[in-house]
Amino acid sequence: MTDAVPLPPPLADLGGAPVSAPDWFTHALAVPFEAGRVEREGASLAWKAWGRRGDPALVLIHGGTAHKGWWDALGPFLAAQGRRVIAPDLAGMGESGWRDVYTMAGHAADMRAAAEHAGAFESGKPIFIGHSFGGFVTLQAVTGFGGDLRAAVILDSPIRKPEKQREGAPPRRGGRAYPDLASALARFRLLPAQPCDNLWLVDHVARGSLKQTEEGWTWWFDPGLWAKLTYERRDPEAAAKALGCPLAFIRGERSDLMNAETWDYMRSVFTRSPFVTVPLARHHLILDDPLAVTAALDALIQGWAPA
Repeated sequence: MTDAVPLPPPLADLGGAPVSAPDWFTHALAVPFEAGRVEREGASLAWKAWGRRGDPALVLIHGGTAHKGWWDALGPFLAAQGRRVIAPDLAGMGESGWRDVYTMAGHAADMRAAAEHAGAFESGKPIFIGHSFGGFVTLQAVTGFGGDLRAAVILDSPIRKPEKQREGAPPRRGGRAYPDLASALARFRLLPAQPCDNLWLVDHVARGSLKQTEEGWTWWFDPGLWAKLTYERRDPEAAAKALGCPLAFIRGERSDLMNAETWDYMRSVFTRSPFVTVPLARHHLILDDPLAVTAALDALIQGWAPA
């Protein structure tokens, strides 16, 4: 038995050339959106939003070291159904400010502050939707102030038994400056690594992950992000009892993080929640099949719509 060969960076061989996208995505990017910022406890939080203020709201929370642009293939379509769709950047990621210490409760409070500033509560209770790390932020929101939410959806966030949860920070990421955009794009990786057929969408989120500085091109996110995060073991059974609103789960069928053992454990704990699998998708399912995820979200949201 041999070790698996590491996947090469997906954009490494392109020399910085843009990847042609399908017409539907080009049209989605042309949909008007609003952008804004709000400060909470010393950090400026950036957000973008599609749709009209005053419409029922969705709040989309991205994964770790990602940014609000990861939702660009979903947001316009979700908003087209008469919704205000808000995608903030978590503190320490995207265009939001950095903190000396990050906590899950702080991240959830940041997302609420950004959502409020973008108009999420103007028509009543919004729905929170989080992918990967953003799913854990969403779970924190549901157990902390879920009574103020209509519902929530968690996308491919593995909720494990306490003894199987991570205790410390993953390796330090980012911080390096590259001489040009092509060099930086060539280093972009999905974390966890996986193949993705939609290379045009990988290229899109990679470009949105970079900023130009006097030293060169570097990543938007705080390189000390994980070291600054306070890690606490979660009690899934206590969380299931403390849900303040309906909660649903969606996973990618081929996700390395959401294997059968983890999925079955989650179903045994969150017994009142719907569980949906997107066929053939992996962990980064909003890149693998954004339209299928949009359809799944739309079906859940329609089920939670007020009578």
